[in-house]
Amino acid sequence: MSVADDFPIKEVIPHSHEMILIDEVIDHGAEFLTARVRIKPSSLFAEAEGVPAWVGVEYMAQTIAAWSGVNAKLEGRDVKVGYLVATRKYTAHQMHFAVGELLTIHVQQEYFLDEMGIFQCSITSDKLVAEAALNVYQPD
Repeated sequence: MSVADDFPIKEVIPHSHEMILIDEVIDHGAEFLTARVRIKPSSLFAEAEGVPAWVGVEYMAQTIAAWSGVNAKLEGRDVKVGYLVATRKYTAHQMHFAVGELLTIHVQQEYFLDEMGIFQCSITSDKLVAEAALNVYQPD
């Protein structure tokens, strides 16, 4: 069994299925999660050049949502909705994610107390393509 089999993305992200942008969880731990997405011509937001790099913020946010969902499932809790509060220093090293490109999104918890969290995030393909810090809120 793979991590993707243990935690199907549609079960750990509380979005309607057509709005889930990442494909699978590939690794996780108490304070991190790594996910992947393959850019396809049918990817949401795809243009002729590929998916605009600004969508990377949502890939990061959904990977944080998957982290929360995986941890909820492991602890026997319900998967809950969370909110992106702020994005700090989002840097994209390319304008688009190209069709066919396989992106790996990694989120690392820096801080989580009560209902607020801060995560360092990166997206790589064969190199670093985007990075940011995201602040999130998940109410009880």
